[in-house]
Order: sequence, then structure tokens, then C-alpha cells
Amino acid sequence: MFNLFSINPAYAGSNDVLSVNVSHRSQFVGFEGAPNTQQFSIHAPVTKKKIGLGLEITNDVIGPRKLLGVHTAYAYRVKIGPGQLGFGLKAGIYNYTYNWDILNYQDNTEDLIGTGTESKLVPNFNFGMYYHDRINYAGIELAHLNNPSIYSNDSITDVQAKLSSHISAFAGRAFELNNKLVLKPSFLVRFAQNAPGYADVNVSALYNRRFWFGASYRTNKVLIFIAQVYINPKLKLGYSYDLLLNKLSTYQAGSHELYLGFDIDFNKSTALSPRYF
Repeated sequence: MFNLFSINPAYAGSNDVLSVNVSHRSQFVGFEGAPNTQQFSIHAPVTKKKIGLGLEITNDVIGPRKLLGVHTAYAYRVKIGPGQLGFGLKAGIYNYTYNWDILNYQDNTEDLIGTGTESKLVPNFNFGMYYHDRINYAGIELAHLNNPSIYSNDSITDVQAKLSSHISAFAGRAFELNNKLVLKPSFLVRFAQNAPGYADVNVSALYNRRFWFGASYRTNKVLIFIAQVYINPKLKLGYSYDLLLNKLSTYQAGSHELYLGFDIDFNKSTALSPRYF
């Protein structure tokens, strides 16, 4: 919701400032081995703001699997009507590390049982398009275009795991109701090979050009509450809480995410104004 660069490389540099973003996400709190994710990103415009460059570093842990991803992004923008259309490419590597010794197997004769720790480096490529003007935005991303293999068992030739291709699309619009309140409805849909897709429907509001608050509903039965505050025009702090609406809600305490963003404009001496997106 507050860092579109994390889901679309064409967003790099589109807000015309140097943006630094840090986030931490703890998912399904209370589950042993539940997903835990940290992300750092930085992006900025260059060459008369037609080109954007970015860097993203992700650390993700789920049970016995650890992932470290490092990606660079390149975006090029052209003016279309009142807005700009950007084309972006993200390229990098993932380092997958598996610690099989921490798993407990119900069937100790299973052929897939692994031992020790193993790692694998895989390349990854994403492509995105992003359009925005002052009050509208929309984008689409094609992720994991090369379908890299992230795990294979040499002794069983037909067993392997691949990073499946994903398609993500989003759009939103800001409605300026008065000089203190802006309403922003938006949506995001995502599809992946061999997996069910889902959609997010979001409504958020900006009050007094400082406080964002809102909610999202995800079609796999998740209700999400979001908030962000501009500590000053350059520094923002965000938080989200995911509430499961299915039977898993009995066994975990939801998901929490913290976000910190910092924007620097090297071309203007005046203070930055909070942006709609």
C-alpha cells in the first residue's frame, strides 16, 4: 500500500525523490516456523527524471528455508497526457538455504528426507509497467519470468520445485473530498501458476495531509487494517495488521508489519508534501 516499488520495478523513481524504505513482517504469529520477512529498498530518478534506478534486499524465513534476495531495478518513463507511463525491469539473485535437520518427519522411510544444510543461488527477472498522474495510478508486473528451479532431488529425477511465474495488477484513485480529507480506493489482483489467485480491495483515507488509515479485504478471507503517519514531510511510519477470518484464526495471533520510509528531494529547497501514492 505504501511502497509500490516492492511489487513493481516500473515505480522506481516515479515519485521524483530519493526514497528509502525498510519493513519487517511477522506472519501467523504463534505458529512455529511461521514466515518472517525483512526488506530494504532504495530508488531514485536520474537523467532529467526519465530514468529510475533502484535496489532491493529481502530476507525471508519460513521453517527450514531461508531466502536472501538482492535485486536491482531500471525504469524508463514517457509522458502520456497528464501523467507518465513507466516500463521497469528488475534483475537479481535469490540465495535459498535449507536446513533439513530441523524438520520432524512422520515417516522416516520417506525418500525425500534430507540431512544437513544446503544452499542454491538462482537468478530472477521481473518486468513491470506503471502509470500515474496526480490522482490516478495503475500497474502490472510479471514476476519470475525465467521460472528458476529452486530445489531438486538428484536421486529422484521427477522431484523439483520451481519459482512459478506471477502476474500482479493494481489500480487506484484519490478523491479530494475537501482540504483535509482525501479518500483513496484501490485494488490488487495476483495470479500464479499452479496456485489459486486472490484479490485485495482497499479503502484508505488521508486526514489533514498527515494521517493515513484504512482497511483491506483479501478474497482468501483476510481482513487487513492499515495506518501510516507522516512524522514530518520526509519521514513516515506505517503499520498493518492481518486478521484471518477462517479456522486458522484459532491457532495464531494474526500478522504484523512495520514500515519506515524516508524521502529526500535534492532538487528543491522547500519541504516535501505528503503524496497520495
